[in-house]
Amino acid sequence: MFATKNSIDARFATSTKKFESMSLQRKILGLLQVSLLIIGSVAIAAPSPLHITVGTFAPYYSPTFVRVGPNTPISWNNPTGALHSITHDGCKDGARCAFDSGPLGPNRTFTVHLLSPGFYPYHCSFHPIMRGVLEVIDSHPFNDT
Repeated sequence: MFATKNSIDARFATSTKKFESMSLQRKILGLLQVSLLIIGSVAIAAPSPLHITVGTFAPYYSPTFVRVGPNTPISWNNPTGALHSITHDGCKDGARCAFDSGPLGPNRTFTVHLLSPGFYPYHCSFHPIMRGVLEVIDSHPFNDT
């Protein structure tokens, strides 16, 4: 009926091992969860958008020529008081139209995502003198040597 010292010690040792084992498993699980969160946030992180400003005077689009890596969003901001557009030249030539903002009013922004590698000359359909060129390359431009 009464437990002997040896049986109590055996039960205590078994309980301690289970506790230590559970604690280690929980630690491993916690570490795995944190690792997945870190890896997931790095994998999901998108490139920062490149910003181009629409102007009233030359150079009109600043910068006029831009080279970006794949999957880089490009944003044009119109801080002027006039309507402008960001229209790929292919739209007016009857070729493939890669992007067209339509009328871009004052203090509005237009953003393009996921362009294939290539050259994209563009213009303002309201003011044809306004021109710019966007180049999308296969690798990130800062990795070039």
